[in-house]
Amino acid sequence: MRTPSIKLRTGSRRGVTLIELSFGLAIAAVIVGMAVPGFQSTLRAAAVRSASFDLLSGLQQTRGSAILESRAFSVCPSDAAGICVAAGVPTGYWRVSSDSERTPAAHALPSGVVIRATRSPLWFSADGLGSSNGTLTICDRRRIATPRAIVLSVTGRARLEAAPIKDCEG
Repeated sequence: MRTPSIKLRTGSRRGVTLIELSFGLAIAAVIVGMAVPGFQSTLRAAAVRSASFDLLSGLQQTRGSAILESRAFSVCPSDAAGICVAAGVPTGYWRVSSDSERTPAAHALPSGVVIRATRSPLWFSADGLGSSNGTLTICDRRRIATPRAIVLSVTGRARLEAAPIKDCEG
């Protein structure tokens, strides 16, 4: 004999109870909570990587333009208006200009990503050589992603490498 307090769900009353729904949502919340930190670090690493590749391609284009147009070009970290900032100052923008350009445009980095330069500006001569060695360090302000560095040699070649975290402090 069945107890009258237990009723079978039959007919048009199909679905889940409030308790089943609550447990399902609680399990989903725990899973999402465990995934968020990993997802956030992946997004920050992608932002730093994207900024690194964007800046590296900008350096290579600038060197190519210097050779093609037979005139000097510079790359520097800048403010939003396109004015170069001093070496070591973190900023979220960079710009390319030639010796004849008066109003260069600033290129923005992804949100929360900044660059620092050991020299500002970095020059390419008309033959594509760099005026001096220099390093551009790309940092995540939230310090979630590891920093990257673009090292520019006197020959004008740029290479990408890992940067120590201490280069982003200060």
